[in-house]
Amino acid sequence: MIAAKKIPADIEKETEDMIVFKDKFPKAPIHLLIVPKRHYRDITESDGVVWSEVRELANGIAKEKNLKGFRLVHNAGSAAVVPHMHVHLLGEVDAQREV
Repeated sequence: MIAAKKIPADIEKETEDMIVFKDKFPKAPIHLLIVPKRHYRDITESDGVVWSEVRELANGIAKEKNLKGFRLVHNAGSAAVVPHMHVHLLGEVDAQREV
């Protein structure tokens, strides 16, 4: 819905195949969602091309924002709240974290 612009979002970046926007309920100082525009339920339905693009976007965002470190988190199956593949990019987090 966000990729189709049917739901508003604070979009940070967009490519032909992906959209990146701020998480509504951030868990880190920088918390972005990297989302394929094509529907995949989760990692079990995706391919290497999707992961390659996620990697490129995450590395590019980290460089643009001068992040010293970041985490990428993806939930699959019953661990996923939203049934559309998305990867959380959490920036400005340190090694001494709760989760």
